[in-house]
Amino acid sequence: MAEREFKANLFPLLILALVGILFVLLILIYLRLGSFSKAQFDVSQQQDFASELVDNKLYSQAVAEYDKLLDLGKLDKKKQANINYIVGNIYLNYLNDYENAAARFVKAKFLNPESELKDKINRNLVICFERMGRSLEAQKQLERSTELDQGKIKTEGGVVVARIGDRKITMTGLENEIEKLPPSVQTQFKDKEGKFRFLQQYVGTELLYDTALRRGFDKDKDVIDGAFQMKKQLMINKLLAEEIPQDIEISESEIKLYYDAHKEDFEDKELNEVKSQIEFELKREKQQKAYNKLVQKMMKAEEVKIYDDQF
Repeated sequence: MAEREFKANLFPLLILALVGILFVLLILIYLRLGSFSKAQFDVSQQQDFASELVDNKLYSQAVAEYDKLLDLGKLDKKKQANINYIVGNIYLNYLNDYENAAARFVKAKFLNPESELKDKINRNLVICFERMGRSLEAQKQLERSTELDQGKIKTEGGVVVARIGDRKITMTGLENEIEKLPPSVQTQFKDKEGKFRFLQQYVGTELLYDTALRRGFDKDKDVIDGAFQMKKQLMINKLLAEEIPQDIEISESEIKLYYDAHKEDFEDKELNEVKSQIEFELKREKQQKAYNKLVQKMMKAEEVKIYDDQF
């Protein structure tokens, strides 16, 4: 009898416990959904705020807000790619920061290679490289974006454009050689025709070098001495470029003073006719003074002695 009463009393308690557990579960689910909804709202709100900053021409602040969105780690790769594309456009069009713009466009491509924005991204990358003065890289990017389905032979080093025996010359290798040239010379080999001309020159040079190598000219005394002198001069030039300013400013008053002091040298020419010539001469003089000062400083530091009585 007592046992029956105990069981009868236990049943309502079990029901209450189950109801309590169910209630707690419902609260947890509600809180989780609320948190998810809030997170979604926060992302949307953050994006709207960043967009508002752009509208108000607060571009650096907008980039910072977009980066906060990316740092949340709650976006899929497609959304991350889109935000990087937006930030890239801010850097490109408003901040004129072409390196960061290019980096964002590359990131967008990496995150979503098949993005519907890929053509725009490629075009923007070309613009970035052009504005950074990397015209060859811009050309490479342009060709890369239009190269698909053209049936070109490829290797790990890129498109094979020539062979010397078993040695392959790739487009990447060729472009690397072009990039070693002075910027003013690189422009001559920017387009396909230019690259083809350079390839012909390059192949000829390589063949001549290989022949000279087979004849042992790399051990020739004159070659070794000449190579040393060339290396020495290149090292000196690099040092001077670091030690002596190249972008020397010449004031209008300096130009006028020089002109007045050397009028007879200009054969009655007006100042505006010889201004650039005077500016060049004044820069050369200042660089020469800087050179002399540098050498004197080094001579003093090294305790150099010159015995002029021996001459």
